[in-house]
Amino acid sequence: MGQVSSCHSCNDREVSSRSQKRDSFPDLAQLPPEVAVEVLSHLDATDLCLASCVNDLWCSLTNVDVLWKRLCYRRWEQVSAYYNGYMDAHTYKSLYLTLDNGMLTFSSDPHEGLRYLIQEGVLNDDSESIAAFIHYSDIISWPSLEKYLRERWDVLEKIVSLHNYENHFLPDALRYLFSKIPAPKERGPFLDRLLDLFLIQYKSCNVGLSYSTDTLKVLCYSLILLSVDLTSPHVKNKMSKREFIRNLRPTVTGISDDTLGHMYDNIYLSGHVATQDDTGSPVR
Repeated sequence: MGQVSSCHSCNDREVSSRSQKRDSFPDLAQLPPEVAVEVLSHLDATDLCLASCVNDLWCSLTNVDVLWKRLCYRRWEQVSAYYNGYMDAHTYKSLYLTLDNGMLTFSSDPHEGLRYLIQEGVLNDDSESIAAFIHYSDIISWPSLEKYLRERWDVLEKIVSLHNYENHFLPDALRYLFSKIPAPKERGPFLDRLLDLFLIQYKSCNVGLSYSTDTLKVLCYSLILLSVDLTSPHVKNKMSKREFIRNLRPTVTGISDDTLGHMYDNIYLSGHVATQDDTGSPVR
């Protein structure tokens, strides 16, 4: 009986040992360097910095520039430093840390954050470069971006010009617009200017579109209001498709009832054209 118990105990220890080996992080020293780097490529910046503290070998591997290059391009696809000569004297790790510091500052003071990146030589000081940097950034403070764009119409214009609305149904195009640029919570000069820029780009991407700019602008405001009406829990009596069509028919020309009905269905089925979470960031 004791021998059977001893055998079970030994088997349990072997199983436990095999399980621990399977679940533990591989020893990078036992892997070819290129394989070790590929393993580390699945870590984010914080984990890479932590891994560098393990020993000298791990520190050396985590500082391989290709790892930090991937992280830079993953978060910031368009940065002036990639092509303005900055990288001739800097590593991608130092670039990443500079960009990260700049965006942390941007969260509290957008002008100061971008000013820091420009002074460091990471970002060129022109509206086109700033617009491309913002448009292609993966992580950016949404409230700070709105604050910045309200004061930099030139950058706002350049950002909208980067959008591709070819063959986009108008509600879907608006949804894309507000996934890239903060939707103001009230009607005013910012929203009016934003829609003007949007319609210029929308019509340039859809050359054969016969609707006038005035008609499209009325539709944009109507779709925004319909979005609020259909999605807000505070609105008890929701607008029907028939009411939506009837209200728009006298004010828009050249648009069939069927098209207006499809727009209503799009909002009803796909939701608000400018859905945001509690922080004001777009829900994608």
